[in-house]
Amino acid sequence: MPRYKAIVSYDGTNYIGWQKQPDGMTIQEKIETVMEKITHTRINVTASGRTDAKVHALGQVFHFDSDFNLTAPMWKVALNGHLPKDIHIQSVKEVREDFHSRFHAVKKRYDYRINLGEYDVFTRNFAFQCYYSLDVEKMKEAASLFLGEHDFTTFCASPLSTHPDQVRTITHLEFVQEGNFLRIIYEGNGFLRYMVRMLTGTLIEVGRGRLSKEEVQKMLEAKDKTACRFNAKPQGLFLVEVFYEPGWEIENR
Repeated sequence: MPRYKAIVSYDGTNYIGWQKQPDGMTIQEKIETVMEKITHTRINVTASGRTDAKVHALGQVFHFDSDFNLTAPMWKVALNGHLPKDIHIQSVKEVREDFHSRFHAVKKRYDYRINLGEYDVFTRNFAFQCYYSLDVEKMKEAASLFLGEHDFTTFCASPLSTHPDQVRTITHLEFVQEGNFLRIIYEGNGFLRYMVRMLTGTLIEVGRGRLSKEEVQKMLEAKDKTACRFNAKPQGLFLVEVFYEPGWEIENR
């Protein structure tokens, strides 16, 4: 049966996250419902990873299997014709049958966006509206602690009982100022639940002068689930891109 890789962008404001749940609408449920409407069969989609309630994506990736009589470009048109305006399929490509959107991802990029200016009603769902001044240089200094391979047990909500390996590698961490907006860019080989938001929340506390770089280092070294109580708001978080090795896509199909 053919397998397809899709890239989807979405505004997470009205959803309780990517993954199907019994108590609210999710991105996955919306997409699978549309697929069932098109094919009259239930198709399961598998994403590169979950995003939480009110978190956005510019380039989430999922795969699905279907022998329905649609080419990859036709799948894109058909899905976008039925999906709500806050979910949009960027591309659909046929891939090798052994491709897996989660297990074959080699790197991900997340951006966290902070409004450092006046409260902005038009970006309230797409940036953290920061009410206090931040020392960005101090934030950069503390952020350097997170580069490289570390055990991020302190900075994630994933329990050790289900995720015993909480070692991840952050390969790139950058601060970009665009007018009143600050973007913190994270790239790495994987991210645990709430990890980016907890790292960002900690860096915001450093910027406020409420934490020192030395205290952040102790938190990281502690590998203790009780050591970090900071979790930046979800509205500022975007899954920007998921990276794969070349060779998975089937050309001209």
